[in-house]
Amino acid sequence: NKLHRNIELLRSCLENSKLSPAFIPSESAIHCCVISGNDQVKIVAKVLQQKGFDVRPILSPTVPQGKERLRICLHSFNSEEDIERLVTELQHFINSDQLDND
Repeated sequence: NKLHRNIELLRSCLENSKLSPAFIPSESAIHCCVISGNDQVKIVAKVLQQKGFDVRPILSPTVPQGKERLRICLHSFNSEEDIERLVTELQHFINSDQLDND
């Protein structure tokens, strides 16, 4: 039940933050945020990892070029604060000029 609540919380936070278009639709515990470019997604993953988030970059050629993504796995032990903080951190990248828009 806690995991399902966390999934719904993430989806709600993404909608409220206007980040939903950057995410591949998912109803599971695994969510992916598309961040084009191997270098770009590696930078975002590294910064988020340094902030305590266990996220992973999925790089081309594993996925098509231009569809590189950040893999996020929710767990029942994630707190509401963890999820909200992750979305806030992602906003700094997605809604700013911190990423090169190639």
